Amino acid sequence: MAFLKFLGHSAFEISIAGRRVFLDPWLQTKTEHGERLVPPAFTQEKVREADLILLTHEHFDHCDAFDVEMIVGRTNAQVIAPENALALLPIPAKNKIPVSEGERFTIMGVDVEVTPARHPQSTYSVGFVVGGEGKSVYHAGDTYDFYDMSQIQVDVALLPIGGTYTMDVIGAITALKTMRAKKVVPMHYNTFSRICVDVNDFARRVRASTQSEPVVLRVGEEMGF
Repeated sequence: MAFLKFLGHSAFEISIAGRRVFLDPWLQTKTEHGERLVPPAFTQEKVREADLILLTHEHFDHCDAFDVEMIVGRTNAQVIAPENALALLPIPAKNKIPVSEGERFTIMGVDVEVTPARHPQSTYSVGFVVGGEGKSVYHAGDTYDFYDMSQIQVDVALLPIGGTYTMDVIGAITALKTMRAKKVVPMHYNTFSRICVDVNDFARRVRASTQSEPVVLRVGEEMGF
C-alpha cells in the first residue's frame, strides 16, 4: 500500500515504491507575504528522509528555496521541477532534474509523468502524476481546469479549490467530471483569506455529481491508497 500525508496548502508527502516523495513542500509558518491562517504539519527541520522533491512551479508557496535547500542538504534528495523553479534553488546541480510537460520517466523506482497546468501567473508551471506499486497520484499544482485533464486516470487526484489564480470549487468539480480519479483530496484553500472556501461543500458536490470519492484531510493527516 502507498501512503499520502497532507502537509498543508499544496504540500504533500507520499510514500510509494519504497521511496519518500515530497510535492511542493512549503513548510514556512511566516513569510514576507504574511502569516498562514493554517500552519503546516511541521517545519523543514523535521524532514530527515527524502528521496525526491517535486515542484510544480516557481511561486513562493510551491517552491521555497530555503526549505528545499535544507532538506536536500540533509537527505541528498533529487529535485524535479521546471527550469525556472530550479533556477531559484541554491542546491548542487547534481540534485537538479529539469523537466517539461509531456515527459515520462522512472527514477528510483518511482514513475513520474509531467502534465500540463494552466496557470498564467507563472512563467512555466506543470503538474505531476507519481506512480509505483500499481498506485498513482496526480498533483495538479496551481491550475485552472483544462481539456487535457480528461486524459488523467489515477487513484488519487490532488486538486486546488480555493480560486484566485487556480480552480475554485466549481472548476474542480468540472475537472473531476472529465478525469478518472477514484479519490480526490482538496488542496490550496484556507491558507490565506483570499482562498477561503467551505471544504465540506466541495465534498458534498463531489459526492452528488462525480464518480470520485472526496477525502478531506486535515493538515498532518495521512491516508493509504
